[in-house]
Amino acid sequence: MKVALAARVALLAAAIYAVAAQPQCPAPVGLAPLTPAVTMPTVQDSLEWITTSGQSKLFATTEGGKLYSSKNSGASWYDETPDLMTKDGSKSSDKVLALITSGEDESHENMIVQGFDGEHWASRDLGNTWIQPCGVVGVDPNNCFADPGNGVAFAYTFFKMHPKLPDHVLVLVERDLEPESEFLALDLMYSADFGKTWQNLTETAGDRVWGFVDFDFAPPVPGDMDDGMPGIMATVYETEEDMKNGYYDSWDYNVHFVYTTDLFKTAHQRMVMCGNSFEVLNGDVYVAQLRDCLVYHATTDDEARAAMEENTDIVLQISTDAGKTFTQACVPSSLGQRGYTVYDWNKEAPGPDFLSVDHTEVSAARNVGFLGNLYSADVHMQFFSLNMRDNVRIGGSADFTNVAAIPGVYLANQVVGHAMTMDAVKTRITYNAGGVWQGIRPPLLGADGKRINCQDGPDSCELHLHGETHWMRGTWKTRLGSVYTHESAPGVILATGNVGKSLAFDPTSVNTYLSRDAGLTWEEIVKGPHIYEFGNNGGLIVIGKMSSLGPTDVVQFSRDLGRCWEELKLSQRISIHNIRADPHGKGDVFIIRGSIDDGTADGDPDGVMYTIDFNNLMQVDSTGKPTYAWAPPRCEPTKDYEQWAATSPNPDKCILGRNATFTRRMRDPTSLCLNRQDYVRPEPETKACECSEQYDTECEFGWERPNPLGMCERMKTIDFVRECPAMEGREISATNMRIIAGSSCVDESGALGRDKYRVDGGDDGKGRRGGHGVLAFFLWMFFIVVFGGVGYWAYNQYDLGQYVPMEVKQCVNGAWDKINELMGRRTAAPAGYFEPLGDFDADEL
Repeated sequence: MKVALAARVALLAAAIYAVAAQPQCPAPVGLAPLTPAVTMPTVQDSLEWITTSGQSKLFATTEGGKLYSSKNSGASWYDETPDLMTKDGSKSSDKVLALITSGEDESHENMIVQGFDGEHWASRDLGNTWIQPCGVVGVDPNNCFADPGNGVAFAYTFFKMHPKLPDHVLVLVERDLEPESEFLALDLMYSADFGKTWQNLTETAGDRVWGFVDFDFAPPVPGDMDDGMPGIMATVYETEEDMKNGYYDSWDYNVHFVYTTDLFKTAHQRMVMCGNSFEVLNGDVYVAQLRDCLVYHATTDDEARAAMEENTDIVLQISTDAGKTFTQACVPSSLGQRGYTVYDWNKEAPGPDFLSVDHTEVSAARNVGFLGNLYSADVHMQFFSLNMRDNVRIGGSADFTNVAAIPGVYLANQVVGHAMTMDAVKTRITYNAGGVWQGIRPPLLGADGKRINCQDGPDSCELHLHGETHWMRGTWKTRLGSVYTHESAPGVILATGNVGKSLAFDPTSVNTYLSRDAGLTWEEIVKGPHIYEFGNNGGLIVIGKMSSLGPTDVVQFSRDLGRCWEELKLSQRISIHNIRADPHGKGDVFIIRGSIDDGTADGDPDGVMYTIDFNNLMQVDSTGKPTYAWAPPRCEPTKDYEQWAATSPNPDKCILGRNATFTRRMRDPTSLCLNRQDYVRPEPETKACECSEQYDTECEFGWERPNPLGMCERMKTIDFVRECPAMEGREISATNMRIIAGSSCVDESGALGRDKYRVDGGDDGKGRRGGHGVLAFFLWMFFIVVFGGVGYWAYNQYDLGQYVPMEVKQCVNGAWDKINELMGRRTAAPAGYFEPLGDFDADEL
C-alpha cells in the first residue's frame, strides 16, 4: 500500500511538473457569436448527412412531422414540407413520419419520405425534385408513388430499398381481415419501379405463405440479379393455422426463415426451420432459432409441446455465404438465450467479432434486466468463448465498444460483485480483444489543474465511463455522452464519466475525458458532461455542455486534440442535443442540434440548429463588431505531425500481434493549425509480433480461467451434446487455449505448443498426456527444485548476484517464474497484466 501511494505521489508530481512545463495556450482570437441557421416549430428527431459522388446534402425531420434540407452544408435550410403534395390537392403540413435514405456505404441518391394515410413521396436526386403520391390532381400517373396498401391497408413497417438497386423497394402492409378478427396478417409488397406499381408477394406465393413477419433483401451476390429479381429473405407463417396457434407467443415454433430468388413464384427455400428473427449485417445473415425445433415438430403430444413452449430457448444460426448455408453459434452457457446483439466492426472479414447475449437468469437477484454476457468469435465463426460476464445490457444495447482504427482495444461496462445494481457498474478496457480486461487508470489532475482525490482508497481510484445504454435509453434531457471514437482520429477517445469506485449517473458528478493513446492514459478535459464530435480529419474536436445540466450559450473547440480549448458564443441559450459532422469526419463543418426551451409562442420547445463552418468564421474588432474572416493556419507535413505507436501495457507493446505506428497531429500550442482539405492520413506502418501465450490467447469454447492468472479449465456446467455437438471430436490445443481471432501474431506454437487432442463429451479438459511422461516430468521437477533451492540459498547467503551478468539473471528469473506456473503457483502479476472477467470470486464464476 505504501509503495502504491508513493508511486502515485511521484506520478502526481510528474504530472504537475509536465503541465507547468508546457507552453501556455494562446489568447482567445475573438470570434463573432453564431446565429441560428434555422429555427423549427418542434424539436428535431433526426439529422441525415448524405454524401454521394454528385452532391452532399443534409436533411432534418422534426417531431411535428416537418422535413428540412440544406444544400450548402447547413449554412441555410429549406422547409421541404410544403412541396410534398397530398391527394386532396392541398399542401401537406406536418405529415412526415420518417425519411428513408441510403446507408453510409451506398452511393445512390434515391430517398423515400414516408407519411401517413397512404401518402408517401420519393426522389431519385436527393430531393431536388419530388415524386408525388399517385392520385394527386395534376400529377403524372406514369411518374408517381403509389400507395402499397391500395387505400385499404396501411404501411406496417418502414420502406426498405435494395442496397445496390434502390428502385427495388419492399414494405409490409396490414391485410384487410374481417372487422372482428383478433389476428393481424401482413402482406409483403414489392416494387421494381420505385413505388410506381406494387406486387403482393403473399398472393404470388399462393398457399405456400399465409403471412409475413419480417423481411429484407438478401445480401447482393454476383449473378443473383441477372434475371431482374433480387433475392428476398423473410420470416413467414406458411398456413393460417400456424399463425393462429402461435399468434400471442413472443417466440413461435411455426415461424420459419425462408429465402426466394424468384419473388415467391415457385416454392421458397426454408433455410432455418423455426427461425423467428433475423438480421443482415455486412453481407452475413444471423437468424435466431428455437433450440428444440426439430423435437417439437417431431412430436404430436400436446402436453410435450406445451412444456417446450413454456420453456422456450433459442440459438443463433450464422451464415457467411449470403444465406446459402448456416452454422449454429456455440455459446458456452447452460443458461437460456433470449436475445442477441451482433458486433461486426471488421467489415472485410466474414462473421461477427463478438456476440452480446441476453440470458435467462436462474435467480431473481440476477434476473434484473440489465445483464448480458459477451462472447468472442473464433476463426470459424462457430465456437464462441466467454469474454465478459455481467456486461451492462438494456434491450438490444450493450455497454461495449471498439476503439476505431485500433483493432483489439475495446471498452465495456460490467456489474461487479453481488449487488446486481447499477451502483456496481465499473468500466474495463482490454488490449487483446477481451482475452484479459483491466480497470482504467484515472487522470491525476482535473480540468481545473487540481489533484483528483480518491476518497475511498486505492480501490476507488479508477476511471469509469458511460456507454451506449445510457445514451439509448435516455432522452435529450437526461442523456450522458457515451464512449466515442472515429476512424479519422486513430487512438483518440472521448467520453463522459467519473473517477471513483463505480460509475456515477448524477450529471453533477460526471465530467468529460479524453485519451489520445487508445485508452492508456486519460485527461479530464472539461468539468461536467459534454457532447462531442470529430472533424477536419481528426484535427478538430467540438464539444458542448449537455442538456442534462441545462441550457448554454457556449460551445468549445480544440485544434490540438484537447489540450487547448477555444470558445464560440451562441446568440442565445439552447439545450444541446447533439453535435454532428459529415459521416467520414473529414470536413470543417459541424451542426449543433438543440432546442429553445423558454419563451416560445406555444410553450413547447422549438428546435434550433447552429452551423459552425471553420472556413467562414468571423473575428471581431475592438468594438465587438465582426470585421474580417478568421483564417487559422493550415498544417505543414514536415513540422506539424508526429509518429505515434499504438501500444498496450504488454511488455512487447503489441496489440493483437502487431506493432502499428500512426501519423497524428502534434500538440503544439504555437501552431494550432488545421488539416488541409486535401489531407490524406498515411496508412499506419505495421510489424508483426510473435504469438504470446499471455496476450494473444484466450480459452477455447467450454473452458475458462477460474483464477485470473490460472490455466483454462473445463466449465463443468456445459453440456457439449446440448450446447455444441460440433465440439465432439474437434482437435484443440492441449493447453485448452486458442489464438484470439483477428490476431496478426506469428508462430502460434510459441503460445499454444504443438500438442493437441480430440475433445469428447466426457473429457475433463486436461488433454491426452501419457502417464510415463508425467512421471518423468515430476522426477525432473524434483531434482530441479532441490538443487535450485540449494543454489538459491547460497545465492542470497553470500550475495553471489554481484558476479552474475544481468542477462543470466533475467533468464533464471524467467525460468523460475515458469516453474512456479507449472507447479500451480502464481507470482505477482507482471507489469501491465490485467485481470479477465473483472474481479470475480470463484463462486461467482
